Amino acid sequence: MAGNGPISGARPAAPEAQASCPALEQGHLHEIHSQTEDRAAALAFALTHGPLAGSGAIFALRTPRRQRLPTLFSGDGLALLGIQPGRLTIVETRTEVDMLRAGLEAARCPGVAAVLMESEGRFADYDLTASRRLVLAAEASGVCIILLRGDAEPRSSGAQTRWTIRSAPSVALEADAPGWPAIEAELLRCRGGPAGGRWRLTWDSEGGCFRDADGQAPLPGTVVPFSRLRTDAGDDGTEQRQVA
Repeated sequence: MAGNGPISGARPAAPEAQASCPALEQGHLHEIHSQTEDRAAALAFALTHGPLAGSGAIFALRTPRRQRLPTLFSGDGLALLGIQPGRLTIVETRTEVDMLRAGLEAARCPGVAAVLMESEGRFADYDLTASRRLVLAAEASGVCIILLRGDAEPRSSGAQTRWTIRSAPSVALEADAPGWPAIEAELLRCRGGPAGGRWRLTWDSEGGCFRDADGQAPLPGTVVPFSRLRTDAGDDGTEQRQVA
């Protein structure tokens, strides 16, 4: 998420044989796929596994239409992840073509840590050529570009890694108290490396991140939903822009 070969269909290794879930590296394009109901889980994975801690601007781009369950940002939630809300600029574009153009320009700017783009459905304008432009921009600037693709079939692109993220059953705490939110991360493609890995990640409230679940058995039938990330325009330090 060399080459643009097919997605690996290799059987995932047993949990005890896998290394820790890899991070989304800087200077590359990464794709994260999810279903609509798992969109918040995918965004949480992007925010906690991308190189967003520290300094540098973060651009979040989206189109206001089509999203059935939009995810919005909360300044308090970002702070819990170690991300200063003032670093985030939210850009809404009229069309997906405009989003790709704005994302490409943001990725070329100095001082940008990450560019996060959200799409839903087929996203026809995101083809092999468009992905390669993003790859070249990321490699030249060192920016991490993350493309969240909701309800979309994976297809050939120049992405360094491609993931599928799903909400997962939680693990009961002491006295059968509800467990922390959990997600399942599957690495569909890794350019120049092995794919097919699968990890179960559990929220660490003290560390403000998701960690490998260490083989804990899930609580059957219980899925802890992710609260929708909210935004209070102008009150949480984030900046919003409308792009014509």
